[in-house]
Amino acid sequence: MKRQVEGSKKGKRFPPRNKQGIGKVLVLDYYPQGKSLSRRSAEAYNPLAVVISINRLAFFDIILARGKNIQAGQTLDVSAIKSDVLKINRIGFNELSDSAVDILPEMIKKIVILSESRFINFLNRARPLTTQMHQLQLLPGIGNKRLWQILEARRKMEFKDLDDFTERTGISDPIGLFSNRILQEIQGEEKYQLFIQKQK
Repeated sequence: MKRQVEGSKKGKRFPPRNKQGIGKVLVLDYYPQGKSLSRRSAEAYNPLAVVISINRLAFFDIILARGKNIQAGQTLDVSAIKSDVLKINRIGFNELSDSAVDILPEMIKKIVILSESRFINFLNRARPLTTQMHQLQLLPGIGNKRLWQILEARRKMEFKDLDDFTERTGISDPIGLFSNRILQEIQGEEKYQLFIQKQK
């Protein structure tokens, strides 16, 4: 996976009230001794978790109190550990380590599974963007034939879950369908954003 070269932005520091605002996250990388090169502040030596928010699909550095034992791939509820959270910085895709980038596709698939209702809602609510383009066609691999298969199945009855979607449309990997689209949006490759809110 290639990282976008242009448009990288420095992490944005959130006030303490935002410790609860990002909800549950998945850990992409973890630095038990911190990762600051300058070591100018005491916090530079504190553990740091690089995470992706399950709800917002945004990246954050979370500086934690010492003594926390966290592993890449772990799910954290930030609101539940807020007393151990010292600082939260919003970061961009370009600021992820190679290790975080490597694990990202697996974590995106996990998010799709954990947030299944969100993606089923998209399948049931997706609408035309123009007279020539439908939102569903922004998903990788959905051309005209598959679009009409989905619309015809949806016309008869809304999809209940991803298994129901597969059974009624013949599309075998909806998790990969969504995760690939999310990865494209994360890398800034797409004009239309279905799932990612661009960082300001």
